[in-house]
Amino acid sequence: MRTAIALLAILGMLAIIGTLLPQIPQNPRGVMGYVLNHPTTAPWFARLGLFDIFSSWLFVITAVLMYTSIGGSLVVRIPAAWRRGRETAQRNRAWWAEVASIIFHGSFFILLVGVLYGKAAGFVGNAAVVEGQTFVETRASFDNLSEGVLAGKHAGFTVQMDTFRATYWPTGTPRDFTSRVRIYDGGQLVETKNIQVNHYLDYGGVKIYQTGYGWAPALKIETPDGRTVADGPVTFVGDPQFANGVIKAPSAGPTSQELGVAAWFLPDPRLSGNAISPGTPELRNPLMLVNLYRGDLHLTQPQNVFSLDTSGMDLRWRGALRVGDTVTTPDGYRLTFSRLAQYTDLTFNKDPGVPIVLAGFVIGLGALIVSLYLPVLGPEQRLAPPRELI
Repeated sequence: MRTAIALLAILGMLAIIGTLLPQIPQNPRGVMGYVLNHPTTAPWFARLGLFDIFSSWLFVITAVLMYTSIGGSLVVRIPAAWRRGRETAQRNRAWWAEVASIIFHGSFFILLVGVLYGKAAGFVGNAAVVEGQTFVETRASFDNLSEGVLAGKHAGFTVQMDTFRATYWPTGTPRDFTSRVRIYDGGQLVETKNIQVNHYLDYGGVKIYQTGYGWAPALKIETPDGRTVADGPVTFVGDPQFANGVIKAPSAGPTSQELGVAAWFLPDPRLSGNAISPGTPELRNPLMLVNLYRGDLHLTQPQNVFSLDTSGMDLRWRGALRVGDTVTTPDGYRLTFSRLAQYTDLTFNKDPGVPIVLAGFVIGLGALIVSLYLPVLGPEQRLAPPRELI
C-alpha cells in the first residue's frame, strides 16, 4: 500500500497544478492568454499536458498505477478476511477494523465509477459573454464544448449578462469579480444572481462558474465606399492590463483587399515621451493601439482565431485610439473606437456522477474512521477459563 499512497500523493500534486494553471476544458481563453504572455514555458507545459492535466498521459498513467496497486491489495486481503470471518471466534475488533480498511480502499472504485459516469453522461462547456448580451445553453452556442457519449439534450435556458464588475488590490492583482446574470427558461425569468469566484449558479443540474474575464472593445471599420465590415465588441485575451485582440474582415473586398486588425488594449497606460507601457488593470485612461492590415487573411487554412497571420498583408495604418475617437486612413478606411465593454468567461458543467462520488467519499471516510479508531477503543474483554481447584 505504500506504493498506492505515493501514487495518490502524486495525483494530489498534479491536481494542485490543475488549479494553478488555466485548463483548456474550463478556460481556453485563459490558456491562450498564458501562451501569449509566457512564450518560453508555455510550449513545455503544453507538451506535458499541464493545460489539460486531468486528461494528460501523466495523470492517467499515475491513476492507472494507483488503482492497479489498490486492486492487487484487495485481491489478497478480501479472501483472507473472508476466511477469518467464517470463524466466529476470529470476528474480533481487529477483524472488523480490517473489514473497514477493505471497504475504505474499495470506496476508491466507487469514486472511479462516479467520475467515469459523470464524464460519460455530462458535459463541460465554455463561453465568453459580453455585458448586455445573452447566451443560450445549446451545443451550437458554446465556444468550447466537451461532452460524454451518454450526454443527453441540453436544457436550452438563456443567460442574460447584465453587468460585470472587477475590483483590485492596490498591487493591481484581482480582488474579486462579479457577474450579474438573469436566467430565462421558456421566456420566463426564473432566477437572478451574482456569480463570483467560488460562488456558482446552479440551474437545472447545470453549474455555471466564472473562470475568467477580460475587455471587449468595439472597433467599427468602414470601407472607402461607406460599407461597415466590422462592428461590435471583440473579446481580447491576455493580462487585463495589456490585452490583445484580433479582428478579421473578409467582407471588405476580394482576397487582396481583405482587412485584418491586430490591437492591444491598455486600461491604464503609462505614457513617457513616445513610449507606452501597461499600468494597472483598472479602467482609468483607456487606450487601444491599432495596426490595420490589408491583404489575404488565409481563411482557407486552419488558424487561431486569436492571432493574425500578416504574411502577404500590408500595414496600412498604425496608431492609438481612445473611446469615441474616429480616424480616416490615407486609403480612406474609417476606424471608430465606438464603445468599451467587459466580458466574463463562464463554464457550464453538468456532472450527474456527483452523487456517486459523494456516496463513495462518505463510505470511504466512515470506513477510514472505523479502521483507525476501532483497534484503540480499549482492550477486548475475554472470559478466562476457571482455575482448577487444588
